[in-house]
Amino acid sequence: MTRTDPVSQTAESEMTALICDFDWAATPLGPRANWPVSLRVLTDMLLCHPLAMTLLWGSELIQLYNDPCRVLMGDKHPSGLGQPNRASWAEDWPVTAPIYDGVLKRGETFKFMDQPLTLRRHGHDERVFLNLTYSPVFGDDGAVGGVLVTVTETTRRVQAERAAQTHRREMERVNTALEVFAVLTRDLALDTDPLTLIRHAQQAVLPLLDTHFSQYYEPVAGRWTVRSQVGHVRTPALQAALDAGIPFEKAPTLRNVWDSGAADYQDVYAPPADGLPQSDAVPFATVALPVRVSGQMQGVLIFALPSARTWTPADHAVLATVERSLSLALERAAKVRQVEQQQAALQEANEELEAFSYSVSHDLRTPVRHIKGFSELLRKDVGIGLGLKATHYLTVIDEAAGRMNVLIDAMLELSRAARLPLRSGPVDLEALVIRGRQELEVDAHDRDVQWQISALPLVTGDHDTLQQVITNLLSNAVKYTRPRQTAVIEVWAEERAGEWAVFVRDNGVGFDPRYQDRLFGVFQRLHLEREFEGTGVGLANVRRIVTRHGGTVSASSVMGEGATFGFTLPR
Repeated sequence: MTRTDPVSQTAESEMTALICDFDWAATPLGPRANWPVSLRVLTDMLLCHPLAMTLLWGSELIQLYNDPCRVLMGDKHPSGLGQPNRASWAEDWPVTAPIYDGVLKRGETFKFMDQPLTLRRHGHDERVFLNLTYSPVFGDDGAVGGVLVTVTETTRRVQAERAAQTHRREMERVNTALEVFAVLTRDLALDTDPLTLIRHAQQAVLPLLDTHFSQYYEPVAGRWTVRSQVGHVRTPALQAALDAGIPFEKAPTLRNVWDSGAADYQDVYAPPADGLPQSDAVPFATVALPVRVSGQMQGVLIFALPSARTWTPADHAVLATVERSLSLALERAAKVRQVEQQQAALQEANEELEAFSYSVSHDLRTPVRHIKGFSELLRKDVGIGLGLKATHYLTVIDEAAGRMNVLIDAMLELSRAARLPLRSGPVDLEALVIRGRQELEVDAHDRDVQWQISALPLVTGDHDTLQQVITNLLSNAVKYTRPRQTAVIEVWAEERAGEWAVFVRDNGVGFDPRYQDRLFGVFQRLHLEREFEGTGVGLANVRRIVTRHGGTVSASSVMGEGATFGFTLPR
């Protein structure tokens, strides 16, 4: 036997044994002993080669293949051995016939990469991908005697690449979704109307999922009613049925979501299941999302795709985020509306209180004026006959009426501070301090007062009311340093994130820090009137003005060691 005779090979493989034992005489190739040398050499090479190869010989393209190719033959093995290729692969013959014709007649070579093919293996069809090369092989006469097909299966690589590509697409969709949610979150933060928020969500998701249409339902009077719709239903009869409302109990898709609070994904939606007319369009997929506010169901949000599809994990992640974002936005909107209602009620109450305070303060002037007037008339009428005791009584009445006038003026000033509109503009705090100091030096001309005023900023606010704030704080500092031989009053400002903080510190008598929260209340005093005069309205007025500017007030002290008052203003 020669080296090229397949029989000379050791039967180490199934195909070597099969080829040796096969009845070739019953095929167009004839007995093995009559094979041309070129066919024997090619067969020898075929059986020894590690790559999957098929040799198709003669005009009938009789098949010979090796062990690696046997795996690719699937259920066509072993019957495919010695069989014409056309009979073995009849389903592919319309595609492969021109290829074989080109190889046999014109000696051409063809290469195909990652070609899809369905193979019957292990009793079922498998989708595989192959790299195929069709090359001419020559007989002893130098003419093309057959076709050598080299096969490399690339199924795992192609599937891995496609899975990676799918994953990339999914990640791109997720990234796009995140960008959409960034815009959606911004939009949701701008509105407090629930239906406007829901419509924002619908408009954001429609292009993201290539959605057909979206509808938001709420149960109203025993029927599911469309409260917001984006996109168009292609079937007029279906749209009309939706517009008319669906009986609450006869729409299981909506009812199940309402009862369970869980999303419902349908790859193929059947409208008749919910008592609706069949769609004229192709079958479509739907998802129904629960819409909750503070854990309570409010409605059901539907997204419908233009065709049937399998909902992917990325779809679930995107829509779950939509559900959470929308619920949070609706909860925030409900709280904002509640706060707005409370603020409106509080504003109305404050306005009524301010109007009452102004009216009372104004109306009290007449009786106080009468008291002082008749007291003076009584003095003149009695004249020198007025006794010491009566004189004392009238003096007490006059002093009380005077104090009442002071309190009325303070109440009117406090009321005006809340009622007058703020005229906002640039305000030089340093100029306010200089003016306030000039007003106070008239009363403190005989005292030793050391002013330590640092550079102060230009702020934005109402000039006149901020002048009241500065003058009040400086006046307090001058008043409560009266027992000191030398009064030291410091004024400075600190720049903070988004605001200016302004402070006035003195070395006066200070106050008990336990009661510092009372300082800015109306008519609240921490010192006896015989020690320090005042109405207890000045600091309340300071707080009211600063609060209207969007700032805060503060006070700190150690009894007997002075006090520091401060306020902030937005930058």
